[in-house]
Amino acid sequence: MIESKTAPSDVDPERFHQSRADTLHSQIESLEGTANRFSIGRLGTFLVSLFAGASGCNTSSNWLVAAGAVFFTAFLILVVLHARLMTRLEQSQMRHQIHHRHLKRVAGTWTEFTDVGSGLLPKNHAYASDLDLIGRGSLFQRVDTSHTILGAQTLARWLGSAADAETIRKRAEAVRELRAAPEFLIELEAATRLAGKERLDHTPFLQFTDRPSFFTSKPFLELVIHLLPALVLALFVANRLDMAPVWPCTAAVFLQATLLLYTSKATRTAFDLIAARRGYIEAFRSALVLIESASWNSPLLQQIQDRVRVNDKAPSSYLRQLDRWAGLAELRTQFPINILANVLLLWDLHVLLRLERWNAQIGGQLSDVFQALGETEALASFAALAFSDPDICFAALVEPGEPLEAVGLTHPLISPCQRVANDVSLAGPGSALIVTGSNMAGKSTLLRALGLNVALALAGGPSCAKRLRLPIVRLRASMRADDSLQHGASYFHAELTKLQSVIKEADQEPRILFLLDELLRGTNAKARHVGARAILEYLLERQACGLVATHDVALSHMEQRPNIQNVHFTDIIENGEMTFDYRLRSGVVRTSNALRLLELAGITIPDSSQQSVS
Repeated sequence: MIESKTAPSDVDPERFHQSRADTLHSQIESLEGTANRFSIGRLGTFLVSLFAGASGCNTSSNWLVAAGAVFFTAFLILVVLHARLMTRLEQSQMRHQIHHRHLKRVAGTWTEFTDVGSGLLPKNHAYASDLDLIGRGSLFQRVDTSHTILGAQTLARWLGSAADAETIRKRAEAVRELRAAPEFLIELEAATRLAGKERLDHTPFLQFTDRPSFFTSKPFLELVIHLLPALVLALFVANRLDMAPVWPCTAAVFLQATLLLYTSKATRTAFDLIAARRGYIEAFRSALVLIESASWNSPLLQQIQDRVRVNDKAPSSYLRQLDRWAGLAELRTQFPINILANVLLLWDLHVLLRLERWNAQIGGQLSDVFQALGETEALASFAALAFSDPDICFAALVEPGEPLEAVGLTHPLISPCQRVANDVSLAGPGSALIVTGSNMAGKSTLLRALGLNVALALAGGPSCAKRLRLPIVRLRASMRADDSLQHGASYFHAELTKLQSVIKEADQEPRILFLLDELLRGTNAKARHVGARAILEYLLERQACGLVATHDVALSHMEQRPNIQNVHFTDIIENGEMTFDYRLRSGVVRTSNALRLLELAGITIPDSSQQSVS
């Protein structure tokens, strides 16, 4: 069994992020002022050096020429210092934005975030659309702090499928440790956001590592590119010493130029793949070096640290090498220096050879390195949720067949100050809660609260509850159905298609946890009741368990069966106004607010209708 542990934090998340944001705001103002002064100084020293140098040349004054040289040197120093200062300014601004994003999560305004995870899970996923797992206003949008494509994909995949018990235990342990290191979480975000707002894409690197080696199929070429430049140099020296005519040297240079033309396509393709994301190398390196240099006790985080090493080389080493060779490849953009370097030294071919050597040693294993980074980001997303949310626990996994118990269960997408906690208990396989209640009283919210927290727990993340005891289950839901005129599907047909995904393989392990809201609402009342009862009996006979929210009070008569309980929500009338307390109560709801809501909407209801309903 995995022990449940509530996760109170000694650090107030809002105070933590606000204090860091305030400090960074002061730093940004100071750096901007310094940067402005550097800009003025840089312009002044350049103009003075230009004036002094020109005057010195016109008057043949060595002193003025020397002064111009000194001021130009000062100008170059200021250029370097200003560039470093701007880098610090950008980093401070990035961290300031990150802290403000976390403050929005704490304040419940995270729905402003633009990345909602659309397309990361299939449209026919068993519960994603029903529970608001992906999309605007979703759990993914609330939780995600990743900035790489693999990080987002990993987080969505974990939320969309249950892990095994051992994996859940390892992830939860890692999340607990990361929760206690909020500075690391911020630095990880800052490292992967340095390249801009779009997510870091590892694909161009893998395209480069997957390409066939140009030199492997032409082993003689490696020897040629080393001998030819040496031969050109020897023939040039011999000619200058009157030991050889000029034509052998010219012929050798012509041969090198021909070789460059022959290999230009291969070098251009390789360099384009590297240049396409060269600016991202530093971001990936910063993130991987951060992982490399951290000290962890969690076995999963230690495994990730081992995975980012390649051939016993740390990211700080092998990515620095890649960055260096990628930088040398940029000489191709420096006309006319690139022509001279290539014609005389075969520069591009030497750089390509070094890149392919690096690729042979390191590149083939980068796929798992990037995957490890993505997993770290997914764990960090869960840790950020655990740090920022006061109503957090880590689920205790129990053996199959044991009850599911949630104490103080709340909805993770509702702001903590607005949440209402409820207790939910399922006796085990073959048990169900039939949830009746007034419109807008909280039935669907309860189902989604349970579903989202179970999805979090089965991914290894924290859950919004005081305590959660949970067996491994297969989560299934039918709460929304999409009828499409384009596909010729009625609402009833769409709902049947959805229900098929719920009951499919219901007798297999692990058992199903179902969440059903207003079954068969696309047909008449009698057929709806008979069909809903048949579906529920089918699932219970196959040892599934779950919740059914319904307005069909007659369905509550199934409580006579073992392991079925009735619970309900209701409205409260105070001073002629309808309110809701969202508290789950035992038994069947005794009132309906549908007609009262119609009256509030301005629709007159005959007294006889009121009496017949009551």
